[in-house]
Amino acid sequence: MFRVFTWIHLGTKQSCFSTSSLLLGGVKMKRKKQALRADNPHLPIRILEKTSKDYALANFDQYYSQFFGKEWNSIRLALLSRQKHCALVNNFADPEVTAVKLKELGCINVTEIFNQINDTRPKPVVTNDIPLNEEIELPPEQSVPISEVVEESEPDDPCVSLNPDSAQQRYIDPDELVVGDGSTSMYDFVPTSRLKGMEDFIEEGEYYDNYQPIGNQTIPIKICNNINFPKHLQIFTFPRNVMDRFPPPTPGLEGNLNYYCMDAGSVFPVLALDVKPEQTVLDMCSAPGGKALIALQTLYPRKIVCNDISGRRLSRVGSVMEQYCGVGSGVGHVRDTVEFSKGHGAELLEYGVYDRVLCDVPCFSDRHSVNSEDFNMFAMKMIKNRLNLPKEQCELLKAGLLYLKVGGNLVYSTCTLSPIQNEGVVNMALKAIWEETTYQYVVNDLTDALQPFNSICKIHGEKKGVKLGNLIVPHLSNNFGPTYFCKITRES
Repeated sequence: MFRVFTWIHLGTKQSCFSTSSLLLGGVKMKRKKQALRADNPHLPIRILEKTSKDYALANFDQYYSQFFGKEWNSIRLALLSRQKHCALVNNFADPEVTAVKLKELGCINVTEIFNQINDTRPKPVVTNDIPLNEEIELPPEQSVPISEVVEESEPDDPCVSLNPDSAQQRYIDPDELVVGDGSTSMYDFVPTSRLKGMEDFIEEGEYYDNYQPIGNQTIPIKICNNINFPKHLQIFTFPRNVMDRFPPPTPGLEGNLNYYCMDAGSVFPVLALDVKPEQTVLDMCSAPGGKALIALQTLYPRKIVCNDISGRRLSRVGSVMEQYCGVGSGVGHVRDTVEFSKGHGAELLEYGVYDRVLCDVPCFSDRHSVNSEDFNMFAMKMIKNRLNLPKEQCELLKAGLLYLKVGGNLVYSTCTLSPIQNEGVVNMALKAIWEETTYQYVVNDLTDALQPFNSICKIHGEKKGVKLGNLIVPHLSNNFGPTYFCKITRES
């Protein structure tokens, strides 16, 4: 490698600059960091060199603390701690044997728990309308006291938030290995998208510029007291406060892997879809394929279309289907029900075609952003994409709503705590739909229907400030999420 060294005399100091056709810029930056460390030996290296993870955490501290109040302490700790997972039993690879093995590991069957609790609950149905301008009003950045934004947890709440002193004692350094047991590939998080942008850092508060109230219209909200848990869908996880890891999945008699590991929060958007037998399902942003696999495991859909803008990511969905359903047509020709589509979700132009649409959009990916530098949305080069996220999310949701048949359900979901990207986008999309079309939609309030899951994870609804949809909030006892999901039905 060719190098050129140039000595420059500056007073009593001499500086040596090295340039290289292969390392131009790298050597200079390295020496700047070395000089910074030498001049500030008393400061930790993490303070001297801010990473994308640091920027993400600082952003969340500034904004989320205002929305979640004192609860942010425990949420923050959970985001920085090891994530908990669930196991989706594969119906195409000895499901009975798999269920027995998972129980022997000490896992609990989420399906059984839900059905036991749900069978004892009354199921009244009430419909009401809520003023839209009240729905979309978010807390101002500084003027609202924290105590007025978020309610205190009840003393008997099993998910009561930790105080800052207790939280500090349970802190896990995010730089430590958070996945292990020789099966990291099974738990690797796949970012929603790989994006490029400009080179600055922006605060989430700037998203207020993209957010406008809808005026005096009303948004129809239907209260749903019951949710359908498909009888063929089996979900296992470890009990509360047990953070054991699942062993790697193994092939069954058909050669397919016996279970799929994921964040339990990912199950809720598919449950909210309420897929029925012989229905058609569109997964607009399908990669890495976990939610499409859940829908397939219900054994209900006549057709599932897995769409993604990236061919590389779409190939991963195909790989998941092959590993869990078999090669070719798969076990029982199940793979014949799966179709693949490469394109932007907002440009499919398949209006009024689908019974169910899953709109799982690109977002901040909060847990990934504070724990990994790879494809981090808070990297300096990502500013343009971060700023455009609400607009992109809104376009995807609008298109998804138009793809629905009359009577069909759409579920909008993210893996962020951001109310702008969650409720804010739902409101913006519905406003645009009502202004541009004559279609009628209703938002489903699933808070009561989700009560059987309160022993498994922490779910926020209207009483916790989430007016539209529901939010799975990370908590140390069962560290799932974050996952936001909102079910919308097309009525006409």
